[in-house]
Amino acid sequence: MTMKEQVKHIQDASVIIGAHGAGLTHIVSATPKTVIFEIISSQFRRPHFQLIAQWKGLEYHAINLDGSYANPTVVINKLSNIMRSLGC
Repeated sequence: MTMKEQVKHIQDASVIIGAHGAGLTHIVSATPKTVIFEIISSQFRRPHFQLIAQWKGLEYHAINLDGSYANPTVVINKLSNIMRSLGC
């Protein structure tokens, strides 16, 4: 996918879910009202993407995981709980 295509997909997204890392930098192209879910280890938590989301006026939610391993079942359960709390 070209960079132009990547930016277009980010601009068209209403929800972005991603693991903490360089790929989430694309949220700088997100439009207002985009909801960001960052999957992040509590052990390595850094506020970079939360701060970008605040700067852009995006709704941000962290899916905090214990340790450095992302158990898919835990991630899905935490994401489901957050989405339920948002009325989704």
